[in-house]
Amino acid sequence: MIKSEWEKYGKDDPYYLVITLDKFDKQNLSTDAFDEFFKTGFEYIDRIWHDIEDHFAIKFSPKTALDFGCGVGRLVFPLAKRAESVVGIDISENMLKNAYENAKKMGFANTEFFQTDEFFKTNSRKYDLIHSTITFQHINPKIGLKIFEDLVHVLNENGIGVIHFIYENPLPKSSALRFKLYRDFPLIYRIRNIWKKSDKPLFPMHEYNLNKVFSILQKNDCHQCFVKFSFHGMNGAVIFFQKKKGYIY
Repeated sequence: MIKSEWEKYGKDDPYYLVITLDKFDKQNLSTDAFDEFFKTGFEYIDRIWHDIEDHFAIKFSPKTALDFGCGVGRLVFPLAKRAESVVGIDISENMLKNAYENAKKMGFANTEFFQTDEFFKTNSRKYDLIHSTITFQHINPKIGLKIFEDLVHVLNENGIGVIHFIYENPLPKSSALRFKLYRDFPLIYRIRNIWKKSDKPLFPMHEYNLNKVFSILQKNDCHQCFVKFSFHGMNGAVIFFQKKKGYIY
């Protein structure tokens, strides 16, 4: 997906774009589904916090937090319950409009939102927590690894990072090849949609070389890490790390 496509779907179907379940489709998004959508975010951050406090910092209480790929704010708001201020970043200005509206609706005054390019051009702050989940997989690694390193650079000393990548497609080779063709040649997917009378977007999935990810962490003094595996149709890894200068084994 290019930025214009993220803008289109961010305007037309923003909640489905974040969690691709039919109940979050614009045609089905009831009040109960809306509440459930945001409840999943609070549950997720609760799990993340348990792991952070278990491995790095008891009673972790960041002053500043950042969520990259924030969408409509699903994870920004539970972070805003735990941090003094939170910044959400997304490529889609339409998604950010929804995030602003949701922050106002839910009464979160300690949140800010930036379009990706704007953030990296203007940011002068450091953060105690940087977070991103199910986002880098949609970014070509040639671009994504540079963004990842830029995020690590804005992490405070002793700050915590929690970043998700996919690293392997477990599908049979024929299915993986078909998906790669759809991803790399969007016209083929559009023809497929016409044939199937479908308007669902294709979410590009990119595998990352974790050797390169860990190299970025090591050269930026993030020497304490642990990994939890994930599966959302692809094999992934949630990497927890702390920027802390110290002894290297």
